[in-house]
Amino acid sequence: MVSDERGAAGLLLVGGALVAAAVVAAGALVAGVVGHSRVEAAADMVALAAAGQLLLDPQPCDTAARVAGDNDVHLAGCDVDGLAVSVTIEADLPAVLAEAMGDRRASARARAELVPRPHPS
Repeated sequence: MVSDERGAAGLLLVGGALVAAAVVAAGALVAGVVGHSRVEAAADMVALAAAGQLLLDPQPCDTAARVAGDNDVHLAGCDVDGLAVSVTIEADLPAVLAEAMGDRRASARARAELVPRPHPS
């Protein structure tokens, strides 16, 4: 019976290593998706905050930069076009995730526009 079990420990070791590698890869993928979603949400919030300031301040990019900083992201770009504000946001990824994804930064763009409401007749 001993001869029938020879190599079983090696197969279990290889199988366990493959399972562990798959779990680590899946964790990195989930963390990447969550990290990118956080940056997209921050971009939406920054664009909305900047557009909300358009009527009070014709240069709402200062507001955009402040809101970005408050959310631990960097305002990489801000453009005002009439009643619309477009922003580009960047954020550093955790080192482990950056190594897995090959990029140290996640970025997202968002646009918010003020739409005048018609006056009631």
